Amino acid sequence: MKNLCLIAGHSGWPFPALLSFCATFLLMGGCYHAAPSGPESDSCSTLVQNRFFGFFLSSSVFPTVPCSWTLQNPDPRRYTTFIKVTKPTGGCQPFQLRTFQYDSFLETTRTYLGMESFDEIVRLCDSSVPVAFLEAGKQFLQMRKGPPRAGMAIQNGDEDFKTEYLVVGKRNPSMAACQMLCQWLEDCLASSTSNRPCGIMQTPCLCWDKPPQLSLGDSCYHNGVYLENCLPSVKESGKDVEINGCSTQTGGRGLGLE
Repeated sequence: MKNLCLIAGHSGWPFPALLSFCATFLLMGGCYHAAPSGPESDSCSTLVQNRFFGFFLSSSVFPTVPCSWTLQNPDPRRYTTFIKVTKPTGGCQPFQLRTFQYDSFLETTRTYLGMESFDEIVRLCDSSVPVAFLEAGKQFLQMRKGPPRAGMAIQNGDEDFKTEYLVVGKRNPSMAACQMLCQWLEDCLASSTSNRPCGIMQTPCLCWDKPPQLSLGDSCYHNGVYLENCLPSVKESGKDVEINGCSTQTGGRGLGLE
């Protein structure tokens, strides 16, 4: 796989200085690489690796069609990827953008393994909900822009859209990541309906205030999850005795992980 480190406006730099800049930039995870993007966009592809937050405008990543942008999860066992898509304000081509996650791509057969589509969550051309959110847990998440279907009229307007991404640790996430993710979750839930549920299913962050304890040493609040329909345990002959069973529903605006 060929690494690309293109620095606009610095083609005249001395080689040692350019090499030093690229080395620092690579350590920061700032360079992009050729992507395992599939047969439709081999000549126009971007792979983002070792980045935990960033954003892009579609006009810069998809200068032509077909084109693809791929975000690699450093370790799906330890991290979850979250995406926020601010939809275009003007014209939009349905079925032109595909969003999906997958485990791996086989070059020999040109096929994706474990592919799961997010098209019904993103719905780029649905202006009734201006922002879409989604959660991905597989190795790769890809957005691919292709030509519109034959016979479809081209609409005039601003088709540019913005995509933000956040890669959050499943255990001990940073405070900065949780602040942003909790805001995303709040916005996602505020715009969700029965026909369009929120695309964020769970978070590793505690996105609500801890409820008041029912009593000293309350056992109904455990690992960031408040157990409803629960009575705390009481002491009897030096042993803990649970009065009632607990359900695993959460209170507040998000789900906590252990």
